[in-house]
Amino acid sequence: METNACSSGPLFEKITKKSNLYRAYVCLHFLLLLCFLSHRLLNPFHESFGLWMVAFTCELWFAFMGIILHNMAWKFVEYKTYPARLAERYSGESVSKLPAVDVIITTTDPFKEPLLITANTVLSVLALDYPVEKFACYISDDGASPITFYSLVETLSFAKKWVPFCRKFKIQTRAPFMFFSKEKESSHPDFVREWQVMKDEYEGLKRRVNTALEKKQAPPDFISHHSVDGFVYRSSDIKNHTSIVQVIHENKTIHENEADALPHLIYVAREKRPKVSHHYKAGAMNVMARVSALMTNAPFTLNLDSDMHVNDCRAIQHAMCFFLECKSEEECGFVQFPQVFHGGLKDDPFGSQLKLLVELAGKGSNAMQGPLYGGTCCFHRRKGLYGLPPRINQYNKKGSERQEIPDFASSSCSYEALRKAFGESHALVEAAQGVITDIPSNSHTLPSLVTKEALKIASCSYETKTAWGKVVGWMYGSTVEDVMTGLKIHGLGWHSISFQPEEPVFMGCAANTGPDTLVQQKRWATGLLEIFVNKFSFFIGIKTSIKLRQRMLYAHFCLWAICSVPAICYALLPAISLLHDKSFLPKISEVSFPIALVLFLSVYGYQLVQYILCGCSVREWWNNQFMWFIVCTSAWFIAVFDVAAKLLGLSDTVFVVTPKGSEEEENGDEGEFTIDSSPLFIMPTAILFLNLAGLIRSTVSLVGSGDKIKDRPFAEYLCSIWVVINLWRFVKGLVRKGKRGIPWSVIMKSGALAVFLYAALA
Repeated sequence: METNACSSGPLFEKITKKSNLYRAYVCLHFLLLLCFLSHRLLNPFHESFGLWMVAFTCELWFAFMGIILHNMAWKFVEYKTYPARLAERYSGESVSKLPAVDVIITTTDPFKEPLLITANTVLSVLALDYPVEKFACYISDDGASPITFYSLVETLSFAKKWVPFCRKFKIQTRAPFMFFSKEKESSHPDFVREWQVMKDEYEGLKRRVNTALEKKQAPPDFISHHSVDGFVYRSSDIKNHTSIVQVIHENKTIHENEADALPHLIYVAREKRPKVSHHYKAGAMNVMARVSALMTNAPFTLNLDSDMHVNDCRAIQHAMCFFLECKSEEECGFVQFPQVFHGGLKDDPFGSQLKLLVELAGKGSNAMQGPLYGGTCCFHRRKGLYGLPPRINQYNKKGSERQEIPDFASSSCSYEALRKAFGESHALVEAAQGVITDIPSNSHTLPSLVTKEALKIASCSYETKTAWGKVVGWMYGSTVEDVMTGLKIHGLGWHSISFQPEEPVFMGCAANTGPDTLVQQKRWATGLLEIFVNKFSFFIGIKTSIKLRQRMLYAHFCLWAICSVPAICYALLPAISLLHDKSFLPKISEVSFPIALVLFLSVYGYQLVQYILCGCSVREWWNNQFMWFIVCTSAWFIAVFDVAAKLLGLSDTVFVVTPKGSEEEENGDEGEFTIDSSPLFIMPTAILFLNLAGLIRSTVSLVGSGDKIKDRPFAEYLCSIWVVINLWRFVKGLVRKGKRGIPWSVIMKSGALAVFLYAALA
């Protein structure tokens, strides 16, 4: 009876949460904000009208951003899955009805993205608790490195022992470095003996991989033994090589009975040529979409970054609970799991773990059209990736009501229309037709039989005059191809789901230094702003089915870079005011002063409460607060110039790989904010110089004149102190040496910029 009840129950549960206390706070905050802005508008500062106008404009922007931020948290929707019910429902002969999944792991540089971390991610995928004939593992190596290929062959050798061990003892965490970092799960003699054997085998894998990295080459006879051409060596041009497709392991359980079988493991390095745009990660993902469609053509895909290992072996079951249970396909175009980080530094000193943002954006977006696509830990319907709207048959009959439908979707999936969209490969067109019409194809084809065709569709010239990157697959035109691709999917009418279980399903590595965090934030802000100004913009672009609140959700992220301009202006205003003895804020005696003070305290108080409710410490809240200020005045500000230069045709944006952590982190400067000679640090240092000068000048003037505080620009004085507190790590950098100090080149450039800003704003 219990088994029947289990199998007949729903596969997931939807839980809606509303907070009347939070909504009351938002309404009160909005009322106070309206009173403050109204008073400011009706009482302009004529003696310092320029400063007042800049301040009022910035305050309007902050109010706008506050509204779209509160939009995210207006209502929360959480989900709970029941994978045990899925297992009961699809047991025995029904297992064959489970849909297939193509898992795509992306990597670029074996030195910036350590091979042992990539190996652990691959091992955690190969050991997934899902029928091996129902999923395949693809590795996209955008660096075409022989060392990466060598490490994968060695990883497979270890996997043939590791995966049976995990299945035998029902290991939950199947990334070896995480498993061996914990205490033994059992004291049974058989388990202890095999645990030690696996530990020794893993140490051997580590030695072989690390030796290849130290020597910067695979063993001399390895590549020749495998007869693989096209690899790029350290002295070669990584943007000039042929395509490589190698089936490292092929699962043949369909054709013969194999014990302890492993899924397909396939290595792909797309062709690159110097004068052909390769479109960064989006281009690599589109090649993987084509190769996986040709070889296995699963109706669902999972994409993972090389450092994002599977922490729960039931990952696919969790996703299938949504895909198989939703009443219509439209309700679940993709399922986004949160990016949770292991081994994070205590109190998140660089604000790189984004715990609160993931919490708000995930659960809040579930109450709208769904979360943004985050680039990793995401299960997609291949239909949505192909640019197909839900309920395609209805669209074919009625035509497009709000969005533009691809030609191949509005012409009854004719072969000629599909060929124009997907390219000249007959096999790929047939595979696409199978996805669109829900008639599986290639499900019983061995990947090795189509390797030659896979090399063709992995070439850099294949996409010419096709819809790849424009309508089909991952979208081109932004360094954050994930968000833009998700925007396309939402625009077609699909909904998405953010699933945040108590125990993380995927875990990865966060940026662990200040400069790395800023580089990552710059790339994100640049790409998001590119989306805002291109044809996919949710405000000015093509017709879409995106609802108003969902547009506000996208606006919150896509306007990150723009936020830097008012933030920098507001950080400079108190310094300029103090240096010229002018005011742009209300005095203590004015009505709007206590309102402004209450608004300030309520904003930071509310943020603190949010962090505490999210399980963070007060120190973590503070670290995230001042890192936001540093990121806003540095990385986001540079992003504005990058996008402006691209729009003017002066330069193109560049995708920079963020270095990932290694399995064994170095702890020399752990948690210390280091500063290098990057232009990212110039503006924050210049802001600090001006505010220190303003505070010194105002303090000396106040002591010397004997004026009362109420007659002086007191609010500006407090604001300037607050700016310096937020830049306290830069203050310490002025007196420190080495990596923790500010380089002289940055000090000189920042000093010159401070003088220029003072003269320009005088």
